Amino acid sequence: MIERTKNECIKCGKCTRNCLFLEKYEMNLLDFTDREELRYHCFMCGKCKEVCPKDLSGVEIALELRRKNPKGTAGTKWMKENYKLKNNSKRQSSDLLFLGCNYPGYYPKTSEKLIEICGEMGIDFSIDCCKKPVYESGAKASFSPLEKLIEEKNTKRLICACPNCYHLLKKKLDIEVISVYELLYENNIGTKIKGIPEIFFPCSDRYNREIFQSIKKYIDDYQDSFWEVNCCGLGGGAAKNEPDILRKTKIRIAELQKENIYTYCSSCSGIFKKYELKNIRNLLSEILGVEEEVSGNYAKNVLKFKFKQRR
Repeated sequence: MIERTKNECIKCGKCTRNCLFLEKYEMNLLDFTDREELRYHCFMCGKCKEVCPKDLSGVEIALELRRKNPKGTAGTKWMKENYKLKNNSKRQSSDLLFLGCNYPGYYPKTSEKLIEICGEMGIDFSIDCCKKPVYESGAKASFSPLEKLIEEKNTKRLICACPNCYHLLKKKLDIEVISVYELLYENNIGTKIKGIPEIFFPCSDRYNREIFQSIKKYIDDYQDSFWEVNCCGLGGGAAKNEPDILRKTKIRIAELQKENIYTYCSSCSGIFKKYELKNIRNLLSEILGVEEEVSGNYAKNVLKFKFKQRR
């Protein structure tokens, strides 16, 4: 992507005008290719590619720069490569509910409900990391442990609760990967969302809205109130390097929010909780009738799920 950007960028400035990160450093994507010191400052939301007439991607530039010179990735790799709080079994399961690592932490009751529903259908669950944090850090991410698990369980289809897991694993695994909303709809499970939700779209699904096509079956109408906000502020591991951009993001989301803010990414919900935003609702939790508020006891919840027993 770096070489392509150097050859094709027309310096139109659309990327700069649509990205707080590029705007702050007064650069476009072409300039970014030569700013290796800023490789961990990009939020990797993908807005630049969405507006670029040449389809150039700051996400790919950041990844390429990070892979050339990984920095400070040891902690992420240690925790997430072989996820320390995973809960898997060797029980055979043709379909497998993949909860990821964040849903059980931020939405424990909703996760319990999903496990119960899937259990009644003979579907086992997996609590594990999809390796996205490792992949985006620039370190080498190995998907072989998950591939081995799938082979041992004779799994043919992976059902993802998290949009980040869905979009990454769909590219990395050789089996069918679907969203949990597809499973719910094909089995006539869940109720329609009341009213007109204001939806904050997660970065991974914001532009193609692949998962949202299934979610739309559970809503009559919706508001796209947060379109101008690039991301929740958690993406790309840039938050710690760009606290001023994080503050601007928080303020803008609060300004745009009217009655509620619906998400279908538990990571977005978690960061909104830290922002102290009100009326945060999760579409999965609402559809399942759990109507759970995002939990502030993340560590306690994930530890509990690590030791959750199967029936």
